[in-house]
Amino acid sequence: MKIPPRTVTDQYLARRGEHLDVVFDVDLGELVKGHRVVARGIMLSRLARVPRHGTSPLRDLVQRGEDPNNGGGFSRRGKAPEPVAMEARLTEPELHYEFVPGLAEEHGLDWCWMLGVTDDVGTVYSDSNGGAFDGRTGGPASHGTRDLGGQIPPQARRLTIRFRPAGSWIPPGPWRHTISIDLWERRLLE
Repeated sequence: MKIPPRTVTDQYLARRGEHLDVVFDVDLGELVKGHRVVARGIMLSRLARVPRHGTSPLRDLVQRGEDPNNGGGFSRRGKAPEPVAMEARLTEPELHYEFVPGLAEEHGLDWCWMLGVTDDVGTVYSDSNGGAFDGRTGGPASHGTRDLGGQIPPQARRLTIRFRPAGSWIPPGPWRHTISIDLWERRLLE
């Protein structure tokens, strides 16, 4: 298969004002029945503003049953709720990829291919395999992200990502088991 242009990933990143820190286009093979997974690159950690843990006006209303979406009603009048305090947090690094052809939500949980991460300094990464994909569009490609499972330490030079097909799926053809990335030079190692 000829790797298609990175169009849906580039559009996703442009809407968010973000970019990939390490760019590559690697066909991982048919990790999901009828769909190839094309790895597009890695976005490293970024500082993001998120609500501070604790209480928030909306959380307080929901806990008191005053959320109009849950049968309650906003009956209080007067002063508006105080804004939620924000703090800076590091986002988790993530792999950006595309399903080719695009995958729609009705595919069920069979889209859950797996990844595992190691580096050259022995960092322990979680294997929770969190992430998301655009399951609304289908079409020629669908964009997705996968969490790498933890923060990459600045002294790490080499990152290795291992891949496994979804569930008990056995790909009909060859598939890529690993890729390695030089983090200092920000390039894929062959």
